[in-house]
Amino acid sequence: MAPWSPGDNVVILGAGATRGAEFASGSDQPLCLPPLNADFFTQLQRITASRHQSAIDGVLKDLLDVYGPDFSLSLEQYFTQLEAMLATTAGGTSPTGKFGPARLGSMRQRLLVALSAVLEESADVAKANSRARRHPCSYHAALVSSLSPKDTVISFNYDCVVDHALRTSGGGKWSARYGYGFPSPARVEGTSPWDADEAPTQQNKSINLLKLHGSLNWFPFPEDDGGIIKLRERPYKQKGDKLYEIVPPEYVKSVGSRAIYPDLWSRARLALRRAKRLVFIGFSFTPTDLHVEALFRLALADQPSATEVIILVNPSADHRQRIRTITSPALARGARVVQFDYLAEAAPHFSELLR
Repeated sequence: MAPWSPGDNVVILGAGATRGAEFASGSDQPLCLPPLNADFFTQLQRITASRHQSAIDGVLKDLLDVYGPDFSLSLEQYFTQLEAMLATTAGGTSPTGKFGPARLGSMRQRLLVALSAVLEESADVAKANSRARRHPCSYHAALVSSLSPKDTVISFNYDCVVDHALRTSGGGKWSARYGYGFPSPARVEGTSPWDADEAPTQQNKSINLLKLHGSLNWFPFPEDDGGIIKLRERPYKQKGDKLYEIVPPEYVKSVGSRAIYPDLWSRARLALRRAKRLVFIGFSFTPTDLHVEALFRLALADQPSATEVIILVNPSADHRQRIRTITSPALARGARVVQFDYLAEAAPHFSELLR
């Protein structure tokens, strides 16, 4: 098989890319919105579907038990702190009170269920009667239409909004078998529901989508390097425990010790090194995720040729400034910056900016 070879364009998606989707905006926007890191628990409490109420109540009780009634946490902070608590109690011989490994493991599982519930209510592209499926995002479609085979999307989102845009607007240039960057495409099963029309059948013929924190449409990866990688047709419809391939941002390096994650991160670094155009959409560098910052700093400091354009789509001046700081090696070599506040404003210009 030919070596993996990325193209000129690299798009980086954060939670704001889904929040800025067309189905989540407008005067009739839903009560529960695609969550940002900072307002996840606010969106969780806006869910009205009764089937999710036990999950919501369970997570809120966990938070009150640990942090008290005035808790102020982001999703990544809580995810990271749960992992740290589990690591602290694992293998201990002294009494652990009511917060032992079993209780903490249950808290982590309840958080995964709650995460699934929020994304199902706000961004489910697999359910026929969901708002996200009935009102597909033309902004994501415009992005996909402007990309060429071998271009790379690096996503830190668990949802499948961009996956859906690829399968509906990426005809002839998106393959779920080859596009996700898995090291052994022949071992991937369940690809057809996520393929575009006329899906490419070779490596380096598809747009690449590297989901470095996992995805709700991936079953948990096999423990052994030769196991089958399975895609889930209906990410949110499951019986029993919610089983997803998701890793907390802080712990990608340790939890991702299986071969698949190092390969995905290595491909992301190569794509960033070769990028002529970088597009940051709804993305911010969070303090809990040092691995992501390290990825960008190392890649951009080691580019064989200079990035020409950096496109920032984010309403926060602070987030834009932070991205400028991390990408300063490219800026020092002459990259120009194009800024938009919202995805809706940027979408009409993708075909011009990404050529």
